Amino acid sequence: MHIVVTGANGFIGTHLTRALLAENSRLPPTRLTVIDLSLDKMPGDERLNMVEGSFADNEVLDAALIEPADIVFHLASVPSGLAESNHALGMDVNIHGTIALLDRMKEQSNVPAVVFASSIAVYGRPRVPEVGDDTLPTPNLSYGAEKVIGETLVADYTRRQWIRGCSVRIPGIVARPPEPNGAVSIFFSDLIRNLSSGAKFTCPVSAGAKSWLMSVRCCVENLVLAATMDHAERQVWTLPAMHITIAELVNEIDDLFPDLEADELIEYAPDPWVEENFGSYPPLVCPLAEAAGFHHDGSPQQLVLNALETLNL
Repeated sequence: MHIVVTGANGFIGTHLTRALLAENSRLPPTRLTVIDLSLDKMPGDERLNMVEGSFADNEVLDAALIEPADIVFHLASVPSGLAESNHALGMDVNIHGTIALLDRMKEQSNVPAVVFASSIAVYGRPRVPEVGDDTLPTPNLSYGAEKVIGETLVADYTRRQWIRGCSVRIPGIVARPPEPNGAVSIFFSDLIRNLSSGAKFTCPVSAGAKSWLMSVRCCVENLVLAATMDHAERQVWTLPAMHITIAELVNEIDDLFPDLEADELIEYAPDPWVEENFGSYPPLVCPLAEAAGFHHDGSPQQLVLNALETLNL
């Protein structure tokens, strides 16, 4: 089985790659092609075919698809903040690049499975009491709009039986490494990393700000599940993430590390724009996704423990 991962050198991509290559993998590849602008974080494995460059370039796709793909995880994107500040780049990668990749999958004529990493950014600032399986997208940033377009393309190519595709709306993933990636929501990871190590942190949202969070381990498990499913009836899934306030997150860290007194390490300096866009999420209720097997981390404490686990990798 030939599996392709775009954006493989990113935070989710590196963890997905390790999971696919693990001895207990649900999707053991005979060949795993990883694509990214740089691939310095890849493990050593004879099954790996590393192709550096943009997934949207014809030469890169030629090198990646010498053998037709059976499963594609499309993770590569220009993230929220960067897509907003550089509209042309966001359009080029998030829309035109996705079209180029899907057209290559169509040309293979083997109807490969495609899992598209969408985002909760499709909801913008939700103005509903709760978000569920069928809440309509209302993006208010270019990144969210570009993800909605990607979802629509994947669904249409699936309708035409060119691929077997689905889109998975991913929440805030923690705990990301400290290097900047253009995503505004990285402050959630900064908070967990700083407070758990005893470092001070200035939070850009209030203690009562609420968001949807998930560990990268849990995210990878959901992505792998998506690749194994029959999506004839449904092509878009919102992952059932933990709905948690900043105060609850800080309390969980304080309980795990009582000697650090996490509540005294944090200072709140709310930015109204960040609060409105990343700290005002209503409850998330996704019974259809849960019935299909998608899941969250289980509890706020387990979310923090799973997030801290990634800091040691």
